[in-house]
Amino acid sequence: MPTKKELIQKLTAKRLPRNYTVRELDALMSKCSCEKYQGGRGSGIGYRHSPTGRAIQFDAPHPGKELYAYQVKAVIEFLKSIGEI
Repeated sequence: MPTKKELIQKLTAKRLPRNYTVRELDALMSKCSCEKYQGGRGSGIGYRHSPTGRAIQFDAPHPGKELYAYQVKAVIEFLKSIGEI
């Protein structure tokens, strides 16, 4: 299992990763004190930061498991806002 530091480095690489999976995101968010929940519509997923109550939510990528570029950018901004990056 990759460490929090490794997951953040992959996420924030100079070029946006095209192979960052939902599974890696789940692991990273868990290590950042975030809880996963089913968000909004059918395929929505979300994460709530326990200490601050802040949340991020978006549709799960499909048919693949790799996050889209806009989702990677949103996750980076969210992690900055909660002080993890």
